[in-house]
Amino acid sequence: MSYDQKIESARKIIDEHNENVDTDKKINWNDFLQALKNLGGTAEDTLKAAKWEDIESCGVPKMMASRIAHLFRQDSEGNGKKSAYVSDKKAAMLTVKELVERYNPKDVKNAVGKRLKDLSDKKPFIIFDDNGKIIVDESIKLLEDIQNGLPEVETAFVNGRPLPVYSVGERPDFYADENPVYPGRALRSNETCDQTGRSWQGVPVEIRQLLWLAVEETEELGISTVADAHDMLDKVLFKDMNLESLRGRYPVASKTLDEARKIGRLPLLKIKVGEKGSRSNNPFGSNTTF
Repeated sequence: MSYDQKIESARKIIDEHNENVDTDKKINWNDFLQALKNLGGTAEDTLKAAKWEDIESCGVPKMMASRIAHLFRQDSEGNGKKSAYVSDKKAAMLTVKELVERYNPKDVKNAVGKRLKDLSDKKPFIIFDDNGKIIVDESIKLLEDIQNGLPEVETAFVNGRPLPVYSVGERPDFYADENPVYPGRALRSNETCDQTGRSWQGVPVEIRQLLWLAVEETEELGISTVADAHDMLDKVLFKDMNLESLRGRYPVASKTLDEARKIGRLPLLKIKVGEKGSRSNNPFGSNTTF
């Protein structure tokens, strides 16, 4: 933590104390801060050197002084990570910046996610960079706009570059494998089909692409029942049908596959999960959800 962050954290400790004691036991924050500065606590290095006795002399009880001294001894920035656990009470005390810095798009039901969802009224304000990291300052600006009554936006311009804006719970960086015979549906953990309950692990990508084209583009393969999906998976998983035999059975899909390879437009068989309705990375158009 920086000097300002440590001072702010000390203030929160004192505020928490004041909420739970009688009026005559409350600590005046301004008096504490001035006493701390009079002792030389005007820079991070001097805060790190402070003993609990020094903090106590600024007008706080011994146990609280020990807690604040421990806080002051923490390294600046540390490893760049924020505390993993934040209680509902602590989330309510964090600043918008602290909340955004702690936001984890993979765990949006925790106190930080719930607090940000409330503050944003479930509207989009989060911007991610190419590495899937939150662009904190720009995201904060959009959140403040929402809080000030301005309408939400779907696109933000960061250094002149247009970037999509996401709400709490939406993830731009999570892709799942697409089900070859149920286009538009994502395979789950271990590449498991949510219709048959069986895994597609071990089936080569080119076979998956050919089947996807046969179902979605050329309509040479119809999957009308779960039994149809089981039968096809049996054939390709147990090598009853290889790529060449599939090409012979679905010739139009075979030609489409070869043409797509030549122009670099093979089906990616990836679905972006959690982004304003899951969408397949389909170079041929929109997919059908079964």
